[in-house]
Parts: sequence; C-alpha cells; structure tokens
Amino acid sequence: MEAFYINLQGIEIIQESAPQSSITEEGFKLFVLGLEEWDQVPLLWPGHIEQQSDWIKHLRERDAVEIRERAKEGALAFHPRFERLSQNVHYMCFRDLDEQLNELPIRFFLTSNVFVLLGWKGVNQERLADWAGRGILTNPLEFACALGLRVLRHHQKRLEIIEDQMDVIEEEILTATHAWQLKQIISLHRQILGVKRSLNAHQSVFARLKNIEKPEYGDLQEELIFEMQRVINNAHQTHDMIESLREAYQAAVDNRANDIMKVLTLVATIILPITLLSGFFGMNFDSMPFVHQPYGLLVFYGLSSIIFLVVLIYFWKKKWLK
Repeated sequence: MEAFYINLQGIEIIQESAPQSSITEEGFKLFVLGLEEWDQVPLLWPGHIEQQSDWIKHLRERDAVEIRERAKEGALAFHPRFERLSQNVHYMCFRDLDEQLNELPIRFFLTSNVFVLLGWKGVNQERLADWAGRGILTNPLEFACALGLRVLRHHQKRLEIIEDQMDVIEEEILTATHAWQLKQIISLHRQILGVKRSLNAHQSVFARLKNIEKPEYGDLQEELIFEMQRVINNAHQTHDMIESLREAYQAAVDNRANDIMKVLTLVATIILPITLLSGFFGMNFDSMPFVHQPYGLLVFYGLSSIIFLVVLIYFWKKKWLK
C-alpha cells in the first residue's frame, strides 16, 4: 500500500511512521492499494469496522459475479457504478480502456478527506504530481472527476479508431464490394454499441457526483458533465455513420446485382431474335425456305449476323451498353 498527502502545494509521500492525524483542511490523503487488496482498505467510517468489512465483502463478491456473467453475455465486463455506503463514504467504479482497448476497472472509495484507489490503472505518481502541481487535485471529489475525464478521453480515442476503420471500409466499398466488408461493418456496429452502453452508464454515475458535497476549491464537475455530453454526442454520430456505411454497402451490392442483371438482360435480348430464327428453320417441314438450297446455311448465318448487329447498334444509340 502506498500513501500520499495532496494539497494545493503538491504531493507528498506519507511514511508509515507519520502520525495518522496529520490531515489538514487544505488537503486529503490518497491510499493506493493493489487491484485485489480489498482487505487493506483503511478505516473510512470510524467506529464501524464491522459495517465496512461487510461493504467490502459484498462489493468484492458482486464484482466477481458480474465479471463472470457479463463475459458470457458479451456485454460490459465492468459496469460503472456509484454507491453511497454511508453519509460520508462513497464507492465508485469506472470502466476504462487501456492502449490495447482492453477493459479495466477503476475502483475507489472516497470521503471528504480520504481517497482509496484500488490499483494505479495508468495514473502513476508522476501524473498525480503533475495534477497536484497544477492545482487540479484539491479534494477527493476533484480527483474522482479527474479520473472520469481521463476515462472519457479514452472512450473518445476508441471512437476515433472506429471512425478511422470506417473510412478504410468505405473506400474499399467504393472500389469493390466483398462479403467480408459486411462482417467488418457488423463488428464496428457492435463496438459502437458497447461504447454507447459504457457512456450511458458513466453518465448516470457522473450525474450522481453532484449529490456529494460541493468542493471548496476547484470544481471539475461541470467540465466532466460537459465532456460527458460531448463524447456521448460523438458516439451517437459515429453510430449513425456506421448505419450509413451499412446502407452504402447494401446500395453497392444492389448496384452490382443490377449491373449483372443488366448484362444478362442485354445478352438475352440480343440472342432472342437469333433463337427465334433458329426455331423457325429448325421446324420439321419439307417445304421450309432455303432447306434444300446449298447456300441455305450461309443465308441463316447472314441473317443472324445482321440481326445481331442491328440490335447491338440500337442498344449503343440508346446508351444501354455503358
């Protein structure tokens, strides 16, 4: 477990020998535990050790069950949540994405002067010192908002990757249509639906941050809500673009099918008069013209060629061969 003291002047590492009552109103304590070190959560509600143990046990078991169930369903592996454990103790879970776009939970507890983070999750000590030096971290709630903004930036990055993939597929569709392109469009559709579900869940969590006492110094809540709405709008826009891309693919497939039918129709129309001519001379009558003439076959070929050229010239003048 790592412990830090953060105020407007910056960040300071708390030694184990430091007195526990060194907190002032100008800062707060940050405890960073391992990802599964639930048992190491410091006492957040003085005089209620048993209640806190029950909270942690319940939260830990529920998260484990949700991971198993949601992994089978193909939905969100980590569902964003906000829970008020007591009057001054809150538990939250954000759904973050790493550089490989894998889901990562950001779990933490916060009170008015204590923030307990389960795992760094990309927020290392250097980044924390930078935030503290800029006066962003004035209290635990501001730290929660900063983490929320970081999560939203990662979701926005995911949307940008999806849009880049859409541009590539759209260019390939305009060149030639293939069956695997539809599979990629369906895959992108599923991805954007997952992003929208995650954003909607985070929107509910971020909105409930207003129920916590308003910070005394800085305030990232308004920026967080604004950024939340912006990313959600981008997600809806990307989803509409994917739907348009699917329609464009279907239109390209239909156009290709129409071109094929056009070629087959033209060939059938050109051959039809020749077929009628062949059926006429193929009738089993002795009095058929040119049947007993030595040049009858040449007449047949000549008539067939003339009909073919006449139909071809007619189609060319009508611009049906383009």
